[in-house]
Amino acid sequence: MAAAAADASAEAAAIARRLASCNAGARERTVRYLLSDFLPASAPRLSAADLLKLWKGLFFCFWHADKPLYQSSVATRLASAVSTAPSPADGTAFLAAYLTTLRREWAHIDVHRLDKFYLLNRRFLHHAFLLINSNSFAPDVTSQIVSILSDKALLPEADNVAAGTSRGLGYHVAEAFLDELLPVLPVSLQTVDALLAPFFTVLEKSSDRVMISKVKAGIFDRFLENGIQLLEKLKKGEEVEKDSAEEKLGKVGLLFGFSKRFLDIGAKAETVQSNRKVIFGLRDAFVKVEKGLELSGVEIPVPKFEATEVQVVPDADCSMDLCEDKAEKKKKKAKKAALAEGDKEGAKASKREKKVKKEKKVKKEKKEKKEKKKKKMDVVEGGDAADQNTDAHAEDQQMGDGTNGITLDGTFLSNLQKQFEKAAAEDGMVDGGGSSSASPATPVNGKVAKKRKRSKSVDRLSEASDGDDCSEGNLLTQDGEKSGKKVRFSMKNNIVWKPHNPLPPQCLRLPPSATPRGSALKKGVQPGPIKETPTPLKKAKPKAKSVKKVLKKKPSSAVKRLRKLQSFSA
Repeated sequence: MAAAAADASAEAAAIARRLASCNAGARERTVRYLLSDFLPASAPRLSAADLLKLWKGLFFCFWHADKPLYQSSVATRLASAVSTAPSPADGTAFLAAYLTTLRREWAHIDVHRLDKFYLLNRRFLHHAFLLINSNSFAPDVTSQIVSILSDKALLPEADNVAAGTSRGLGYHVAEAFLDELLPVLPVSLQTVDALLAPFFTVLEKSSDRVMISKVKAGIFDRFLENGIQLLEKLKKGEEVEKDSAEEKLGKVGLLFGFSKRFLDIGAKAETVQSNRKVIFGLRDAFVKVEKGLELSGVEIPVPKFEATEVQVVPDADCSMDLCEDKAEKKKKKAKKAALAEGDKEGAKASKREKKVKKEKKVKKEKKEKKEKKKKKMDVVEGGDAADQNTDAHAEDQQMGDGTNGITLDGTFLSNLQKQFEKAAAEDGMVDGGGSSSASPATPVNGKVAKKRKRSKSVDRLSEASDGDDCSEGNLLTQDGEKSGKKVRFSMKNNIVWKPHNPLPPQCLRLPPSATPRGSALKKGVQPGPIKETPTPLKKAKPKAKSVKKVLKKKPSSAVKRLRKLQSFSA
């Protein structure tokens, strides 16, 4: 027997080393061997130290587990060792080794791996309750599981090993306890009392305020809220969903008698003084709910344990029929996965097509915009050219250069001279004193030529100056037209220097006055002399006296007396 135990201990150490291997395949093979062969055969011979060695390797095996699906699979398989153990004692021993290891290593878990260890902790709680359920909530098994949770997670102050580093595990157990207990409810009120015993102990003895708040919010507040909701629905006559959290937890909250239990805890001398406020606050809240139930006259049946068959089959050891069923399920899953992949590929292809269509549409719109812009530019340029041609044609007609213009023959000139003479006679001018050449020229059609830009009008003036008729040269020079040139004011270009009027005598020399001209006069600048402010002169810094000059000072009277006495003594 001792030899078998020694062999099991040595093999457990070898398995722990393989579990912490860097090779994923080696780790997976070791986990399968551990759960399917080693633990079912050697669990009774393993001591607590051997289980701790195994869990050291299992911790790092789960530490290296990547991808959410694989992490979930490994967590489920490891936790199933609790509920499928050969005996309840082996399952509770495996759970105790797990909680001890996780509490020891909790402070070293980084934020990137914390979620998967939360998942592992929930799976172990779930399978611990499955172990109790499979044993019909026997008081001895229930008390073993509850004491392990209390000593290893909720109240680690009883241990001397790094109590401060394990508080995070207790916080998470308090948060996840009711979530994992719900699948095995309803149970009798005596079983509920046994399950909630460690949390009443926390309210009585724990000095950790965070733990107190977690227990209050995660356990007792949920019983209170579900009890209030259940009572309101029953008063209104509404139906309550069967096997819901509202029904399961609400019945316990209304019928357990939390107010009396909290009153007893608060009345104990050993209760931590700072916790009494929380305890009596919970007591007052439950008193109101219980009184409301009494006044309403609603009858709620007392919950009882309902035996349910829970079959948990690990992945490694299964019978032939179960393995065949499992293979069929895997095939179905593979088909579903293939269909899902096909759907995903189809969705991706459709997305690509939509993207290509969208890009083509955008390119087409850009091309159309560019073409429209180009057409607009062509239209604008064509319009300018047409305007220039029409203006030039009109000017040619006015100047008489065009082929379609008025021909200046003898009859036309004689008639024109008669008209000018008649107009001169009406104005009182001397007959014959004016001529068509002396009179101001007007266009034949009665229209005044407009000034054009310099670059275009220069050519027109040169053409007009070459003509024989002098009246054509005066068409473009009229005094009444305004210039379109914009004047930019500059002080240098708009200042005229004039001497004083009258001139001062030669013996008196004065600067000329600066008088602005042009657009400067329009802006309200008054003419007059410009005062130039002289630039300030820099003050010269006083030179520092040299050391030699300081030493050449006259000697003081005391020095003079000393020198005089020295001369007398000599």
